[in-house]
Amino acid sequence: MKYFSKLVSLLALVTIYFTFTGADCSKSTAPEQPQSQAPNPPANVYVVVDAVAGGESFAIVSWDKSPQHDNSDFKGYIVVTYTVNQLGEALTTVDSVFVPKIESRKRTIQNIQRFVRYKSYVYAVNNDGKRSIPFGTVVYAGVYYGEGMIDEFKLTGTAKSGFGWNPSTGEGSQYSFGQANYPNIDLHMRVDSASNVLTFYSPNVKAAYPGARITRFAVVSKTGQEGFDLVEGLEEPTLAAVSVVKDNIYLLKTQDSIYVKVWVKNIKTTGSGTDAYKTAEFEYKIQPITNLRVVKK
Repeated sequence: MKYFSKLVSLLALVTIYFTFTGADCSKSTAPEQPQSQAPNPPANVYVVVDAVAGGESFAIVSWDKSPQHDNSDFKGYIVVTYTVNQLGEALTTVDSVFVPKIESRKRTIQNIQRFVRYKSYVYAVNNDGKRSIPFGTVVYAGVYYGEGMIDEFKLTGTAKSGFGWNPSTGEGSQYSFGQANYPNIDLHMRVDSASNVLTFYSPNVKAAYPGARITRFAVVSKTGQEGFDLVEGLEEPTLAAVSVVKDNIYLLKTQDSIYVKVWVKNIKTTGSGTDAYKTAEFEYKIQPITNLRVVKK
């Protein structure tokens, strides 16, 4: 009995202690770990739409660093690509991948279909798996890539001063500038009689008979590869004629509201004497979806 009474007294003292000290045995004395914050998104996201001549089209998505990229708790990026409707609303996921921060900030999406719209989003993610808000690209679609040439117009001889595209296949063809070919020609070239400058014309401007097609031009603000890769900030084509300059990039809008990008790679002279004429050699990208201005290589 003496042992039992001592135990009861001890329990009573413990109860009184916790009552007056407010101690709570259910709580741990270990310090709480701070919660991580979601990182900021990449500063910018870019897309390049490319194609193999006669083959598939693909997209290359790249981005600038998130402000937290160099922090120790930063993990990398998640790139998600969707098919979208005309309003840019997501329909289906076609590609999703994690890119560690130690790798290049780039993702290639293979086999981008022509006549299908896409949009890619990039998220920054930390070691706790928390994502930033997404940063998206413009809406884009598969393109065709090819090479072509066009001759300076001559009244006689073999020069072919017309060129036209089939948007269904991406194929471009060179034509003699005559009434029979007017329905197929989107681009015409001749020397301007007033300025003596080699010039691209809308076919209808110099056509001798009715039926020639209407094309409008814009000169891209950047030249060479940089201009050929430029997507955002492109001016809407409004000009009926533009001077032909090596390494210039031209954005064309055909009568069917199809956009074509032309990069003049070389201007050479064919023949000699009075029969000589200039030839412009070029690369082109054609976006077969009407009114979709994203044309890149």
